[in-house]
Amino acid sequence: MKLMKWLALLLLWTLLPTLSRAQTKAPQIDVSKEVEARTGHKLAPASTSERATMPTGVRLPVGVLLEDGLTEDEAVAIALWNHPALQAELATLGLARADVIQAGLLTNPQLTMIFPFSFRILEAVANWPIEAIWQRPRRVTAARLEQERVSETLVIRALDLARDVRLAFAEYAAAQTRAGVADEIVRERREIAVLVKARFRAGDISELETNASVTEAQLAEERAARLAQDVVTAKERLRSVLGFANEEVTLTLIAPTLDLSPPAAQFINTSTVTSSAASNDNSPAAAESVPLNELLKQALAARPELKAGELAIEAAGARAKWERSRIVNVMAIAKEYGRGANGFEQGPGLLIDLPIFNRNQGNISRAEAEIERAAKQLIAARQRIIAEVREAYTLFTQARAAHDLWRTRVLPPLAQDIRLAEAAYRSGDVAYLFVLESARRYSDERLREADYQLAIARAFVALERSIGRRLFATR
Repeated sequence: MKLMKWLALLLLWTLLPTLSRAQTKAPQIDVSKEVEARTGHKLAPASTSERATMPTGVRLPVGVLLEDGLTEDEAVAIALWNHPALQAELATLGLARADVIQAGLLTNPQLTMIFPFSFRILEAVANWPIEAIWQRPRRVTAARLEQERVSETLVIRALDLARDVRLAFAEYAAAQTRAGVADEIVRERREIAVLVKARFRAGDISELETNASVTEAQLAEERAARLAQDVVTAKERLRSVLGFANEEVTLTLIAPTLDLSPPAAQFINTSTVTSSAASNDNSPAAAESVPLNELLKQALAARPELKAGELAIEAAGARAKWERSRIVNVMAIAKEYGRGANGFEQGPGLLIDLPIFNRNQGNISRAEAEIERAAKQLIAARQRIIAEVREAYTLFTQARAAHDLWRTRVLPPLAQDIRLAEAAYRSGDVAYLFVLESARRYSDERLREADYQLAIARAFVALERSIGRRLFATR
């Protein structure tokens, strides 16, 4: 009995550092801080005391109120706080933490007892799986690296959600802008129709020109109704990415003020020359200019996909080391017999799996293949990031150039056409229908202004997502 006790004490002393580490909890990786560093907003905490809840049950970040309007930054903060799909993704971090805890646990010792019966003596065998001494550190290392990789993946999901929210916000704002311009065009067409009818009654123009102005007004009303429906659709899309799909929440956007071109009515029946090309460019980051090479450098340093790829390689390497350590499995044995010729007899020993046929070749080969796959995926991710930055930068510069060209080269001549047509009509050279046609072309182009600005906003959001963080603190 003394020998078994001394053997047990020796094994416990040997495994004590491993046991103490096995019972500690897995380290908590703060994904919220990483997301805040990239987006400026935190994820929802686990404690409900830090959450503000509306009467409808919607959770909002502290300090965000929907009653005073919704900015783009507030929309991102609400989505990161409230979106159910992101909350489901965050639950995977708990699974990774559980895997770390499980990897640190030791296999329980086995006790086998054979009770005396007939001529059989009492026999007790205790088995300790001592291979955990060299297997457990590798197993825990692999699990912790996988946990870090999962954390980086969650950061990627949060960045994707922030991008989707900003795109939905920009589309909703653009839809409201188009609807507002369409309403102005309707009022403009109605005023022109009233003017045309008055001139028809005075005998200055024909019935054909009168009917044309009325038709233009009706077409403008139909287009305004269609664009108003687009606003509703864009609003529902924004509600969905905010996590408000099942809630009746009033959303009032606070979008940046846009310097829109003047309506065509200002050019009709007036001698004042108004230049629409003298407007300021309020597009995102209009005052900023960052070289493409600098953006590529920032993306390669900031993108969580690269960090996740590097962690995947490290985790695969740690798993490969663990699999190699499993070639030999050893168990310590302490065996005691019942009363024999010399009383109680004890015998320590070892139980070793002889690696003759099975040397864990399959799992080792799989782990090595995972290392190769992770390395190639990292190379592919790096190339994809470079391509995304280049494409987003090109789209952004092209969108801004196209908008500038439209504001300076396309719209001013159309406004000048209205003034010239009005002057020609007053001198009796053309019919009033020619004036209406010039106004129609100008108004149609005004509707395209929201499309240009939406293209700039989309490209800027894509550019920031391709870099992996906000380019500027405010814009």
